[in-house]
Amino acid sequence: MIRPYADDDKADVLALNAACVPEVGPMDGDKLAAFVEWAPYVRVVDVGDAIVGFLVGLTEQSPYSSPNFGWFAERHSSFAYVDRVAVAEAQRGDGWGPALYRDVERWAKEIGRPVLCAEVNVEPPNPRSLRFHEIFGFDSIEHFEPTGSPEYRVMMLTKDLSR
Repeated sequence: MIRPYADDDKADVLALNAACVPEVGPMDGDKLAAFVEWAPYVRVVDVGDAIVGFLVGLTEQSPYSSPNFGWFAERHSSFAYVDRVAVAEAQRGDGWGPALYRDVERWAKEIGRPVLCAEVNVEPPNPRSLRFHEIFGFDSIEHFEPTGSPEYRVMMLTKDLSR
């Protein structure tokens, strides 16, 4: 079941995030606490009292200093942003990724955001996530090097929610 994050989920979410690096960026307890404080969308997938997935969603109003988030903020006055999504390896293919994306998309539409934004690593490569976003209706916009190094490059993606 997808539900809002609870304080008791902290250890499981941090462990799951760590298991999914480099597909998602590293996250420590302080960063998770910051997300919980000001991210309007933090949901977990709870299956049999185990956290097997989570998604953090932001809007243009979130006080986030990520260069990837900033890239979208420079181009969109109103948007929802998927900062990170993780699903445990053993549950991949069970539909939790699509379920989380349908849920965050529903939320973004409910709060009137016309576009859903995300990025996916292309260096180091993450072809599974690129394919997932393509299937889910995201458009590839351009490559971006948030650190200025070609060793870390992402594909910036958007999905039009105004239709």
